[in-house]
Amino acid sequence: MIKVDNISFSYDGQKDVLKDISFTIKQGQYVTILGHNGSGKSTLAKLLAGLLDLKRGQIHLFDLHLTEKNLPLIRPRMGIIFQNPDNQFIGATVADDIAFGLENKRVPHHDMQSMIELVATQVGMQSFLNREPSSLSGGQKQRVAIAGILAMKPDLIIMDEATAMLDPKGKREIRELTAKMKLANPSLTLISITHDVEEALLSDEIIVMNEGKIVMKNTPLEVFKHRDALRKIELDIPFVLRLVDALNEQGMKLTGIKSMDELVNTLCQ
Repeated sequence: MIKVDNISFSYDGQKDVLKDISFTIKQGQYVTILGHNGSGKSTLAKLLAGLLDLKRGQIHLFDLHLTEKNLPLIRPRMGIIFQNPDNQFIGATVADDIAFGLENKRVPHHDMQSMIELVATQVGMQSFLNREPSSLSGGQKQRVAIAGILAMKPDLIIMDEATAMLDPKGKREIRELTAKMKLANPSLTLISITHDVEEALLSDEIIVMNEGKIVMKNTPLEVFKHRDALRKIELDIPFVLRLVDALNEQGMKLTGIKSMDELVNTLCQ
């Protein structure tokens, strides 16, 4: 699905903010790119979306070299969700906003309504279709943004700090929705750019960035074993893993726990 080969990038032509980054992502993977502010992760997201030009290296998406010539073939197959939901609204109502992308794809109007209702139901916003975006909470706005992307049926979704401006309830809503999206469509590839370690714990793989470089790449449970190394680059450990550590110190001997639900079920057994 994605191949990033020795890419570097500089905003001023002198100092590289990304330095020889390489990785691959397979179709259907849910990958978190994790790092503190200034680590280069959002710059990487913009490069993957073709919004910035590389200094060195190559990016391939869907077996196509990411170039200006190939952008018209690549862009329709991806969707991007940004961190500020207020900057993403086009329509006067939730339904209008979801319809915007469908109109650009020239979907017939008689097919649109059923598609709008379907994706609104998938994100739990079916009863808000006639509401104005300004009346929604941050989490609801992001759900509408996700619905607009799902309506386009992309192969790849990039979430660039999609929960950064949300309150804890909104963050939880988007985490749960992301997990549901993957269950509903296993072939969908998801990339989440974040510094939220709770969100990263839900992914298949984590790429950890610091000072423009990849410093770790592995499954969440393997990455979060490196407690001290993560704290040195200003990243914490998910609460559930801290709790598992505390229980293990009391002799519980718990392993492989990735969520609070798994922990509760294990303790009940």
